[in-house]
Amino acid sequence: MSNSPLVNFTLLSPNNSGARTHAIDRITPHCVVGQASVESLGNLFAKPSRKASSNYGIGEDGRVGMYVEECNRSWCSSSNPNDQRAVTIECASDNTEPYAFKPVVYDKLVQLCADICKRNGKSKVVWIPDKDKALKYSPASNEMQFTVHRWFANKSCPGAWLMERMQDLTDKVNALLLPETELTGKTIEEKIWKYLIKWCPNEFAVAGIMGNLKAESNFKTNNLQNSFNSKLNISDEDYTMLVDNGNYPDFINDKAGYGLAQWTYWSRKQLLLNTAKERKVSIADLELQLDVIIFEMSANKSLMEDLTSSISVRQAAEAVLKKYEKPADQSNKVVDKRTEYGQQIYNMFHAKEQKLYRVQVGAFSIKANAEKLATSLKGKGFNAIIKNVTINGKLIYRVQVGAFSNRLNADTLVVALKKIGVEAIVVS
Repeated sequence: MSNSPLVNFTLLSPNNSGARTHAIDRITPHCVVGQASVESLGNLFAKPSRKASSNYGIGEDGRVGMYVEECNRSWCSSSNPNDQRAVTIECASDNTEPYAFKPVVYDKLVQLCADICKRNGKSKVVWIPDKDKALKYSPASNEMQFTVHRWFANKSCPGAWLMERMQDLTDKVNALLLPETELTGKTIEEKIWKYLIKWCPNEFAVAGIMGNLKAESNFKTNNLQNSFNSKLNISDEDYTMLVDNGNYPDFINDKAGYGLAQWTYWSRKQLLLNTAKERKVSIADLELQLDVIIFEMSANKSLMEDLTSSISVRQAAEAVLKKYEKPADQSNKVVDKRTEYGQQIYNMFHAKEQKLYRVQVGAFSIKANAEKLATSLKGKGFNAIIKNVTINGKLIYRVQVGAFSNRLNADTLVVALKKIGVEAIVVS
């Protein structure tokens, strides 16, 4: 068993039982009940009189501490059987219910859980809210299971805040555990669409993401920011080759936009470069860049909430523009262009499935009435179209705002439309 490379501070605690008697197949996140640092947690667990410890801790600044190596059982969950098989993580939190975590702590928890799963050969994490069912569950060989302290003692831990987010935590970790899937498709657009739709099955969201990628790089994975082609007197291909060969040491800090998303900031370019080296692929590798995009977006809670709930291409495109790409110009004109690109992508791929669930917002016997509604919806950012159907020999004009291969996506759009006062139904 290895330890996490995310660790920033180590102070091993005497409070542990030594080698585990069960293989790791659980993760148990806790709340500290205090906005503690990794150092203060380490000092606390270093006291034998405390008779408590955890494998890891996440401080209020998002740094990770290690207090008991993963190969050993910590004293954390008030349960010997659980701690023998669980990696335990104490997370800095507020002092009172609901014991909320800071965003940086929650984001690092997502990353740490994914790292624990990967190093222990797990490709999926499971959350079962029902205590009795959860404790009877036997994880498959590729599964890790979340458990919580309150199941083993009369405690609130990990607090109402995290309990409300356990499914979200599960979803975010699983997004980082997506298997490396061979890209399929005849065009670059089709490959990207098919890859991203497996991660985020909201077609509006994927179209919005791709509208931004087209605006940033025109889907060229080796695209160097144009001004740097001139500044460095170098082509996209030569720049990529020099970085891949280790002959251009300024890649991280040169502030040149690069790739599908035009990564510019040093830490984001470092992530791209480090991941390329780990996989032994070019920084221009398409699957590499898509995985980095997925990783970055999955860690952005606000963006993911916008993407998963998007009910139009424009809504998704604007969210990606302002919360992910963050260019200097975020005007309506820029949003319009990225929405236009995204709508082209949406129209290209969403209707190619054999069975579609269409979201209908109105049906009229008079075409002018249908056109009036469609125009109104388009003004609100919806791609409203009119479909002519014949019912009992009578021509009917249906106004629809989406078509999905997944019924759940169609139902989600109906609910979202009703919240803004637009009645809708699903027709197949």
